[in-house]
Amino acid sequence: MWTLVLHRVKNPLDVSNLSALLRTWRGRFIVVFLLVQLLLPLHYYVLGRDPHDERFAWRMFSPMRMTECRLAFSVDKQQIDLGTRFHEAWIEVAQRGRAVVIEQMAKKLCTEHPGKAVEVKVECTYMDRPEASLGGFDLCTRPLL
Repeated sequence: MWTLVLHRVKNPLDVSNLSALLRTWRGRFIVVFLLVQLLLPLHYYVLGRDPHDERFAWRMFSPMRMTECRLAFSVDKQQIDLGTRFHEAWIEVAQRGRAVVIEQMAKKLCTEHPGKAVEVKVECTYMDRPEASLGGFDLCTRPLL
């Protein structure tokens, strides 16, 4: 049986195999699907602005997953209790340092308190690098961390 299989597939890198696959709609679907799976993670490495967001990256065992961040939101210099304003899931994701989530939390506070300064200070502890700080400015006037 094995000799029959080996006899059929003479050269798996032969271009005729690929052209035969691309002749059918199922084959084209398979090729497009595999290309998307290979190219989608490049977004994290090439275009991604948030190193904490590894959802579509090739980083299964990354130490970034173990990042812990301390958040301090304030409206006109008065501290905000995040537990009363936001769902626990949002707070947990923000404590991993996800900039988009922190920015959306600040945006919500900006709409609730128009004309007031909403500041956030984020201090993150990493396993493989020194601590880093983000924020410390009004996110209503400058909405990106």
